[in-house]
Amino acid sequence: MAGTTVDFGSLAPILAFKAAFKDFGIDVSDATIRQDIGLNKLAHVQKILADSEVQNLWQEKNPEIDLESAVDEVYARFQKLIDHHIAATAQLTPGMPIALAYLAANHIKVASTSGYTQPMIATALAATAPQGYAPLVNITSELTAGVGRPAPDMLNLAIQELGVSDPQAVIKVGDTINDILEAKNAGAIAVGVINSSNLIGLSEPQWLALDMDRQAELATEARKIFTRTGADYVIATMAELPALIDKINTLGVTDHENVVDARTN
Repeated sequence: MAGTTVDFGSLAPILAFKAAFKDFGIDVSDATIRQDIGLNKLAHVQKILADSEVQNLWQEKNPEIDLESAVDEVYARFQKLIDHHIAATAQLTPGMPIALAYLAANHIKVASTSGYTQPMIATALAATAPQGYAPLVNITSELTAGVGRPAPDMLNLAIQELGVSDPQAVIKVGDTINDILEAKNAGAIAVGVINSSNLIGLSEPQWLALDMDRQAELATEARKIFTRTGADYVIATMAELPALIDKINTLGVTDHENVVDARTN
């Protein structure tokens, strides 16, 4: 969801995590939070609190709460904050209406996997369904015994529930490193989306305010990261997904690994 199909820049989880830690007197940087975006949110809290600088601050500001209890305390606070941010940022990313129209016209089934919980997904869907985005299947780690990305369990379950037998007939699009790893671990085609991604981490107004040279620099770096992680293809926005699907169908699933860039010359 966040950063790929909705919520340009994946802002909702960043804002909620920052506010949750701030309630305990700790300022956590965007970079610290963003490096593990894509995990389920409880695991994400654990990762943030495993950071030595955050641990030192926690022990200084909250000496009465041990680190094990801190995970539960922060996660509980995050859960109270996140719905507001999800609802406030749940606008479709640029190109999604084009992608959705193509998927519907070509009878392509759509599922989501997410680091959000089922209640959080329900909040997101209440905002996205009127915009035309309501995946047939929405998988969270609650449905996979707590196993989230980068493991393939959520994507495998989504594939199963969609009734698809061959993971190479599945395109997994995501905006984080963990999305790409999830796809590769499931044997699906992995696609990274750049402009709205967690890797760049800017809101849409911030992105549009950049000059073209700076946009190109950030996009190039994000593209390199996706490719190093194993992405089979990289697209700028979801508007490029229809052409990419046509390209994959032309190449055939056995040949797509030879192409890692969806841009046309």
